[in-house]
Amino acid sequence: MYEIVVINGKDYSVRFGMNSLRMFTKATNKSLTDLDKLGDDMSLDDAIQLIYAGLKDGSRVSGQECSLSVDDVADLLDEDFEALNKVLEIFSNQFSAKFEGEGNDKATKKVAKKKK
Repeated sequence: MYEIVVINGKDYSVRFGMNSLRMFTKATNKSLTDLDKLGDDMSLDDAIQLIYAGLKDGSRVSGQECSLSVDDVADLLDEDFEALNKVLEIFSNQFSAKFEGEGNDKATKKVAKKKK
């Protein structure tokens, strides 16, 4: 499952699944347990890396080519800063949906709390 987000007038596929989380943890040297704290005092670099991973994986699952780099994502956000909130909201929705009903109440409650 992926969603479409409009950034600076262009449609981008975005997906936050295990592959995008794998890419994010590899790029940021974070561990699996760090994902539980994602969103608590997130640095700008972490936010851009997370968005990059979601866009890259969204492109992969939608069958599109992704030629963006991390720097390109930062440049896109310069042009459309509201896109940062849009993509992070998609992350929150997709991340919490993955943990609902899977016995991980802690992660679901934490993500839901951040949305308020």
